[in-house]
Amino acid sequence: MRKVILDCDNTFGLIDHDVDDGLTLFYLLGTPTIELLGLTLTHGNSKIEEVEQMIQLMHMRLNLAFDYYARQQAEFLVEKVNQYPNEVTILATGALTNLLEAQKLDPDFFEKVQEIVLMGGTLEPLTVNQRSVTELNFSSDPAAAKAVLLSRAPLTIMNGHMTSAAFFSSVELDQFLDAAKATVDMRSLDWIKNTLKNWISWNEKVFGFDGFCNWDMTTAVYLDHPEFFSQEQYYLSDEQPELSKGRMIVVEQSKNLVKMPKQLISIAEFNQLIIRQMVLGLSKQQ
Repeated sequence: MRKVILDCDNTFGLIDHDVDDGLTLFYLLGTPTIELLGLTLTHGNSKIEEVEQMIQLMHMRLNLAFDYYARQQAEFLVEKVNQYPNEVTILATGALTNLLEAQKLDPDFFEKVQEIVLMGGTLEPLTVNQRSVTELNFSSDPAAAKAVLLSRAPLTIMNGHMTSAAFFSSVELDQFLDAAKATVDMRSLDWIKNTLKNWISWNEKVFGFDGFCNWDMTTAVYLDHPEFFSQEQYYLSDEQPELSKGRMIVVEQSKNLVKMPKQLISIAEFNQLIIRQMVLGLSKQQ
């Protein structure tokens, strides 16, 4: 069983804010090959205070079994990688502040992780449905992003270009809600439904499509189903001057070799998998 920490900027339930961290949590809870050690909260989608409020709201409304840390996040990260050296995978789906702080507490922190899977970064200007999109995660803390990218820890990067293909439509949403009826009480299901419907309405106004990009979900699926992704590798430059824009610089050769899939394979099968796993996750109540 793979030991995982989700370092996230969850805003599931916050009006006009992304929902993918929350859905990723559902998936992780529903995956039998993953032991979720806990969540460390960071900023990105919103301020850390609102991220904490949304995690508390999710915890209260859905009564799910997970621990989270809105304070002393770095201490928790260091504690777990020392308790389980080379066994902990970190999924980082927001600003990378907590990981840099962990490295400051323990200079050997990055040598002790099994793998870090990041959602963020671009290699060129990012467009979604012909609309320019600003990178959010790496640019929220460029110094921390640089430290992680050049850490030489085993890194997999799910960048903005590839993850924009993880499109979850209103059709899949209806399938998910229908499947969840058997495990989720109607009050909780209504809250989930309203949250996701509101997010689709926001995306319709902004991007003109009937659904949303499930960016962060790719990090979780990669852990137990890497076959859904192509297997490209890149060398990162020692100089990363554009991280304030979320832009990574790659070179022909360096000591910073990372995995960075270019393609999500079979979005239809990907979505059916996550529907099944999210429903299972929602059944994991305290």
